[in-house]
Amino acid sequence: MMNISSTQIGDPSSALDQFLKKPSIRQKNHLLILKAASEEFSVSGFDATQTRDIAARAGIPKANLYYYFQTKENLYAHVLLSFVGPLLKASAALRESDDPAVGLQAYIKARIRIIQENPLSSKVFSHELLFGGKHLPDKYKHLLHEEAQRNIDHLRGWIERGLIAPADPEHLMLFIWSATRTYTNLGWQMSLIRGADKPDDADYERAAGTITRMVLGGVVPNIGVPF
Repeated sequence: MMNISSTQIGDPSSALDQFLKKPSIRQKNHLLILKAASEEFSVSGFDATQTRDIAARAGIPKANLYYYFQTKENLYAHVLLSFVGPLLKASAALRESDDPAVGLQAYIKARIRIIQENPLSSKVFSHELLFGGKHLPDKYKHLLHEEAQRNIDHLRGWIERGLIAPADPEHLMLFIWSATRTYTNLGWQMSLIRGADKPDDADYERAAGTITRMVLGGVVPNIGVPF
């Protein structure tokens, strides 16, 4: 397990918000390196990626990369955390309405949207999960676990009140995760079926509509959800 403190990394969502206000040269270089790292890690994974390749892709000296991020492990953790912030925000969408049809549809749309908007970091994050999240700092593992538990408790509450059909809330959540994550892991298969180089905006919209229809059709009877 890497020893990376929270002060080294900071809160991913607040850091991003700060960058978006008025980026300095330092902040621009920081984001430039993160983008290049996301591209390299998404193709080669952590072990095979070389920092010299990241620096070359970013168009900076390798020394600058180490100036901003110190180690490859720290840079990789930042790439992972650039996806954690949006992921936590998407998760909260489930609980913003007490109407299951509204909450589930919002959650599925939010998860599809962050994958669409963060294709590289979502791929790196998904690949990391396949190997047990060994490079993800414990602090953020706990945040993700707590957020998932809140969502599961919310689903369980709907079940107990008869708002959705009896189902195992943990496996319902896992189904939604796996269905939406497909567009990170297997996007190339959709491109193959569609005859396009990559999914477009309409593909993501149809994906969200189809998954929503499947979920609501299973747990909220007699409801119509348009594609």
